[in-house]
Amino acid sequence: MVSDHYPSLSFQARQSLSFKETEIIKTPFVMDVFLLDVMSEMLQSPLHFLSYVNRRTAYGEKILSTHELTILSYHLKQNLWMDEEYSMMQLGDDVCADLDLAMLVRRDGVPGHDTPDGILTKYKGTTFDRIIKDIDKLDIPATIDLGFMLLSLSGDTIEMINDGIAQMVKLGKTDGKHHDLTLGISEGNSGLTIHCNDDPASISGPRLEDHCERRKYALKAKSWLGICVGVKIPRLRFGITQEFEWVQSDAMDEVVKDLPKPQNLKGKKSVNFKTITRKSKKIGRNEKCPCGSGKKYKKCCLV
Repeated sequence: MVSDHYPSLSFQARQSLSFKETEIIKTPFVMDVFLLDVMSEMLQSPLHFLSYVNRRTAYGEKILSTHELTILSYHLKQNLWMDEEYSMMQLGDDVCADLDLAMLVRRDGVPGHDTPDGILTKYKGTTFDRIIKDIDKLDIPATIDLGFMLLSLSGDTIEMINDGIAQMVKLGKTDGKHHDLTLGISEGNSGLTIHCNDDPASISGPRLEDHCERRKYALKAKSWLGICVGVKIPRLRFGITQEFEWVQSDAMDEVVKDLPKPQNLKGKKSVNFKTITRKSKKIGRNEKCPCGSGKKYKKCCLV
């Protein structure tokens, strides 16, 4: 942290630091007090604030600009996200125009919008926005990783999640059954499973845990996250995270052999939800549940 608002001073401070980057230790995030003030003003939610710091340090020197305010402005416009096929990104200072105006509106009372159009406005009032707010309110450390992952998604993916949950809620209200949506993320290194039901937590909790464990195993993923959203009230009920080493298991191989592949988000504009819920034949009560839980249908999705 530097005390003066001089971009060159922050640059010199960063260059003078001696560090070795590892999987845990990232590139130092050097900022001045003015940037911290603007971040606190715009990212008032603890989850949004910490998510930005987490992602900014993760990208490190891959994103270049003359000042950190430019990178913050880009984040507020369209989320700090860079496709994995790119190794570096250069941002121009003109990106800051909306942020500069928003701060003038907030501090000096000039006419205009007090929040730049982007991630803080685009999804306001949507199911995704309500889920993020619910995670922010939960006093459970494990849900922070879930919040970080959701906030790191691209705009197209967020819209697909909103669309998918809306479809599941509609189906749940129509047939009274629980429905799920599974998305592959980060080239298969992680994934997200969304369950939509109003079943008691004693039933829906273990079911989501089992489903995520099987999805994670099938893709040999490093981590997997799951959330349960209500039907009558489409709000976050609870969330889980699974992060452990993949170990081959003959029993698990048998369980996941017929598991449908998760949605691949790359290049898609909408969720092909029907392919997830369609069944080719009637499932017998004592047959394995098609959701991949490994349980009998009568004790799982038929409940």
